Amino acid sequence: MKQSNYISLNPYTEVVMGLYPEMEIPAALNCLENMKQCQKIWAKQPVAERILFLPKLSELLKQHADELAKIAAEEMGKLFVHAKAEVLKSATLCDYYFQVSDKELGSEIVSLENNIQIEKQYQPLGIVLGIFPWNFPYWQILRSLIPTVISGNAMLVKPAPNVPQSSMALQQLLEKCGLPEHLVQTVFVGNDNIQTLIQHHYISAVTLTGSEGAGASVAASAGKAIKPVVLELGGSDPLLILKDAPLDEIIDHVVFSRFQNNGQSCVAAKRFLIEEEIYETFKVKLIEKVKAFVLGNPTDLQVHIGPLARKDLRDHLAQQVQSSIEAGAKLIYQHEQVPGQGYFYPPTLLENIPNHCAAATDELFGPVLSLYSFKGNAEAIQIANQTRFGLGASIFTKDITRASELAREIESGMVYINQIVKSDVRIPFGGIKNSGFGRELGPEGLRSFCQTKLVWSPKIG
Repeated sequence: MKQSNYISLNPYTEVVMGLYPEMEIPAALNCLENMKQCQKIWAKQPVAERILFLPKLSELLKQHADELAKIAAEEMGKLFVHAKAEVLKSATLCDYYFQVSDKELGSEIVSLENNIQIEKQYQPLGIVLGIFPWNFPYWQILRSLIPTVISGNAMLVKPAPNVPQSSMALQQLLEKCGLPEHLVQTVFVGNDNIQTLIQHHYISAVTLTGSEGAGASVAASAGKAIKPVVLELGGSDPLLILKDAPLDEIIDHVVFSRFQNNGQSCVAAKRFLIEEEIYETFKVKLIEKVKAFVLGNPTDLQVHIGPLARKDLRDHLAQQVQSSIEAGAKLIYQHEQVPGQGYFYPPTLLENIPNHCAAATDELFGPVLSLYSFKGNAEAIQIANQTRFGLGASIFTKDITRASELAREIESGMVYINQIVKSDVRIPFGGIKNSGFGRELGPEGLRSFCQTKLVWSPKIG
């Protein structure tokens, strides 16, 4: 057996908690054989029967919320309170899709002239390969898996190598909630075998949440095999604060937008665009809030920022910040309290950021915030759009008309006015440009891996 890169390592203690064997490709392909037979039977079940596992899964998630949160906190450094909120949010997926799936996946009838009708049917593609990240080890999998399975597909889950305990715990819950055996399988396969899986004729489609580079590689492989893909990649989201925004009311909210999950969130607001008239006032309030952060053990309820998930991620972020400063960015604050152990990076604030440096061009995946000052709508739009990413954006103001005008011009898949960017099970989620394509969640999520089949016929009766 070759050495596995599936390692559960506590990023706070720097202690290895477990090594997990990597699955060889023949075993993974054997899983596909079992899944294919199971999926054929599952697809013939009516939607009303496919959703019956959801109440049990919702109950299990709520019952085991503390246990799952502890695993995620120890395995990837997520604050326990954030991890528990992630688990409970995952239960809302079950509740929502239990209510809407039968209707949204039902056939549609369109009447034409000469007594002709067209029936639109939503039929599953088959087995979907899901490649998932580590930063939200439960939500990211379930928000894709649940609608994919309800629509009649099976899913082969490939989790991130640094969260094997989290993915195993989730697989165990899925096996207890009433899903057929083999419909959902979690496999610890190496990245070098991903292309083999994508090319296999039993895989009908691929979904990936991850880095820009991983998305490009997966999309290329899937394109070669003529298979559909949903990609949710990185972001460099702008958060705009206009001069009339009530700073004291929103400060905690917008600070959370950047530093949630220790700054490791694709939809975190990476760049804060502040209108010139309130820039200095906001900066003072921001520094005051960040200074109060406590860094430490993510299971400690008094801690605000935990470690980054891996040492290489911490080191890469440090290099990005250093190169940005060398290029001319100004360091205006860096937190002084950093624990002596763990993969911590101090909360950091930058301004005067050159267009060509890493802080401007790349995604900074950690507790680093870039500040920009702007004059008027045209400059705000220019700064907001000077990125190859386009996931989400936020605008805070009392002037909803002005915010709506700005929202129409911002190049992103989602714009939130007086709210931070977040995923909500009821609405479609996804980006444009190098942030990916396709949509998850909402009714659209149910049809992401369905084919629309048309049946043209004379009207019956």
